[in-house]
Amino acid sequence: MTEALALYLRIPFGQFHKANAQVKLLAARIGRTPSAVALKLSNLAALDESIPQKGMANASAADRRVWASFMTEPTSVIHAFRSQMHEATETSSRIGFSEQRRIAWEEQQGVPKMRLTEQRLGQAFFREIVLTSYHRKCALTGIDDSRLLTASHIVGWKEDRKSRLNTSNGICLNALHDRAFDRHMITFDEDYRLVIAPDVPIHTRELLQQNNADKLSMPERFLPDQAFLHHHRKRMEERLS
Repeated sequence: MTEALALYLRIPFGQFHKANAQVKLLAARIGRTPSAVALKLSNLAALDESIPQKGMANASAADRRVWASFMTEPTSVIHAFRSQMHEATETSSRIGFSEQRRIAWEEQQGVPKMRLTEQRLGQAFFREIVLTSYHRKCALTGIDDSRLLTASHIVGWKEDRKSRLNTSNGICLNALHDRAFDRHMITFDEDYRLVIAPDVPIHTRELLQQNNADKLSMPERFLPDQAFLHHHRKRMEERLS
């Protein structure tokens, strides 16, 4: 179940089927059929309150326990993610990727190496969840190159340990807007509209507003939490005071 949840959180809806390569890989690893894994992914959607559509209503008690555990302490799911990513890169090597291409693929996907610390592993998992939720596009500009995208924390990593991996504490932003967001030069109001701090120079303001970047596109799941956004706006006010 933990393995299925780790996969569910990082693949888009519409890909929960037995022909999906990642579903097949997980099925082989845990000794289940691809159909059984695909069914489990659909069942998990029934527990996901962050989405308007619901999956099948027959999620088991075990499913519910693992989901509740992830929401409070995601360590076991992160470990499952590490195993899946390690196996995926090993498979990539076996099917003919050169070492250089494999490394480039890992860097693009944010794949953690086995030697990485738990903190960096958690960050990689958080990135996967957030980018998947936003269809790997910047929520403001629509930029769709993963190398230019960041899973931006609303409440900073160092500010609140308990919220570090909260799936509603992330927004997919491009590198420029992520840097401005992290420095509280921009924020978002209750309607998810872009707010630029008054001390931002005019030319920079124009760059931040290019491509009609004035309101967040909503993710498929895990909407930005309003309480986190309120905290972020307060941090901007504090910086300006």
